[in-house]
Amino acid sequence: MVSTVVNNPHTVNPDRRFFEEDGVLTFTNAAEQAAWTLAEALSEKAFAAMKQAEEAAEAFQSGKAAMRRQFKSRGMSLVDADIRWSGTSQARKAISDNEWYMAQAAMYNEAAAVQYAKALYLKKT
Repeated sequence: MVSTVVNNPHTVNPDRRFFEEDGVLTFTNAAEQAAWTLAEALSEKAFAAMKQAEEAAEAFQSGKAAMRRQFKSRGMSLVDADIRWSGTSQARKAISDNEWYMAQAAMYNEAAAVQYAKALYLKKT
């Protein structure tokens, strides 16, 4: 039996039977361990993509707030500031980046879920 310690803080354990009482993750065969390892790697990629999506959303919000402050100091309406901001290339890039990275995160999460399911299947067989 192959054993390895799980050090990933992002690990979502779909089935507690993977863990023994001492916190060591055990596998019954190499295919099961490979599926679990791949699932962990895909999960980490999903977290990285989600972080980039959050950064893009923050860039959009900070740019919008800056435009609103600028318009307010000139005595112009906040609606005009929002319209102007949404038409800038910076806003379009932030929204595009957010959409792209959210799609990447969803894709990697789905792929990780498939690998976790595969590891569970191999554990039961």
